[in-house]
Amino acid sequence: MSYLKLIDDKIQSLAESLSSILNVETTVVDEHLLRIAGTGDFYHRINESSPENSLFAKVLKTGKAELNLYDKKNPICQTCNNSDTCKELKSMILPIKVENDVIGVVSFVSFNAAQDQLMVEKKEEYLEILKHFAETIEKEIISIKMVNKLNMGIAEINGIINSINRSIIILNKEQRIIYINSKAIKSLNINFSADKIINKRIGSIIKGFKAEDTNNKEVIGSWAIGGKLIKVIYKVNYIILDNKNVSTIINFDTLDEIISIAMTYNSDEETTFENIIGRSQIMQDVIEKAKIAAKSDSTIFLHGTSGTGKELFARSIHNASYRKDGPFVAVNCAALPENLIESELFGYEKGSFTGASQKGKTGKFEQANNGTLFLDEIADLPLHLQAKLLRVLQDKKIDRIGGSAQINVNVRIISATHKNLEEMVRNNEFREDLFYRLNVIPLHLPSLKDREEDVLLCSEYIIKKLCLKMNKSPKRISKDVETMFMGYGWPGNVRELENVLEYAINFSFDDEITAENLPEYFLANYAKKDNDEYINIESPEIDNLKSLGDITKEYEKKLIRKLISKYGNTTETKRKIAEKLGMSITTLYRKLNDY
Repeated sequence: MSYLKLIDDKIQSLAESLSSILNVETTVVDEHLLRIAGTGDFYHRINESSPENSLFAKVLKTGKAELNLYDKKNPICQTCNNSDTCKELKSMILPIKVENDVIGVVSFVSFNAAQDQLMVEKKEEYLEILKHFAETIEKEIISIKMVNKLNMGIAEINGIINSINRSIIILNKEQRIIYINSKAIKSLNINFSADKIINKRIGSIIKGFKAEDTNNKEVIGSWAIGGKLIKVIYKVNYIILDNKNVSTIINFDTLDEIISIAMTYNSDEETTFENIIGRSQIMQDVIEKAKIAAKSDSTIFLHGTSGTGKELFARSIHNASYRKDGPFVAVNCAALPENLIESELFGYEKGSFTGASQKGKTGKFEQANNGTLFLDEIADLPLHLQAKLLRVLQDKKIDRIGGSAQINVNVRIISATHKNLEEMVRNNEFREDLFYRLNVIPLHLPSLKDREEDVLLCSEYIIKKLCLKMNKSPKRISKDVETMFMGYGWPGNVRELENVLEYAINFSFDDEITAENLPEYFLANYAKKDNDEYINIESPEIDNLKSLGDITKEYEKKLIRKLISKYGNTTETKRKIAEKLGMSITTLYRKLNDY
């Protein structure tokens, strides 16, 4: 069995996500020319073999990329055994390489004229994304191969795990420590020689700890080590060696280490994905998509409720893109008076209207030239300016107010809003053509209530940041407050969490924040949180009543989330869930992306 076959579910899930975003088909073939994953027409040919005289075979043999975008009479395609039945029009094929060996290929393929046009027009962007896809698979295979070498000598295994930038502890089937890397020793403040760590039970080092499989989820916990409590975020996985020996890998980071990384930047220009606090799977999935999207120049639309970090994501995307050396310019469309938005965005010539500066003014589009323009609260852009923005996106040119000549601009647009743009389009409050131009790569930023495992992590980070800012001694939250925070809905997301903690730090005179230190409005909202889950059918409040569509969406979101949580996040379980719900797998993926 090939290494790629071991992770076919993960590869298929990534392939389907890429195809839904880029509107071309994706496939992966292993070194035996066996199709591991595929979308569209390829999906029905998974586990079938490709011809030994195909383009895939050539890439496997040479280890070099093949871009079949312009030559309709490619000699290899003409001699391929499938030439009579093949419906593929254009293709990009890259090798998957591990330790200089080609173990498979990844490919984007078009099957119709619309996909053809995208492949040619966005050649460089798609090629960069395909490279990132191949690299993601390569890293996963390297990780698997590393685990398979765990029966090597102690010197070799320590060399491997010491190179990993995570704290790693490996246990045998008796839960005794057989390997530990230097980062774990440092994080836990252990004297390796004096404490004689190797062969000790994990419970004697981390008091009372049982290494139970966390089902590939990261968990926040407090470990008692040497009379001190250390807060960590960890994951436990069981592994099999020689088909019989069950061993355990614990990989973890201390919360202090995660927070230190997030606090390393001093200005917005230095913001990267490393500075985003969030280790929950839903947050990691969005970050991974954002990293892939950053490599292209496509327009990105960020949707999320207030306080979910839309500008933080926008800056991280900019700093991960090839435009990172160019300017990042942010505009809040809701904060500007309607009569000033046009001049702010497009600028004006001197004397073009009463009160205009005699020097004229450079607009935000020109300021962001060769960089990124972030249009926050895009839903508040007036309709007449929506038409002008659409022309800029289409023509890459702007007109200053009072100007006679068009100005070329090279700007990547990232837009954001907390409002439902699709509903605004239906109500003729937002232009449909502009919506589709902005919504090329949609990214939904999850609310804090949807990633409850991040609540305590964010709390630790905010407390440390605020204590430094307010010149207060370090503080921690009590167990009671932890319970309250985990059970609260956080309608204001991280921004509300920060406000609650700033209040608490001001009124806490000990090193522990208790419930008595929390603001009254939070305590009142927490007390009635259970009632907010239901609609009072007997006497509904008209002002607070949601539309039937919103109630249906909310129920649908909770149901899908519960099914995924219960049955798993694999491609196979998603197919079964989609079948039970009476929808296609594509519809389910779209809803998962929306929610």
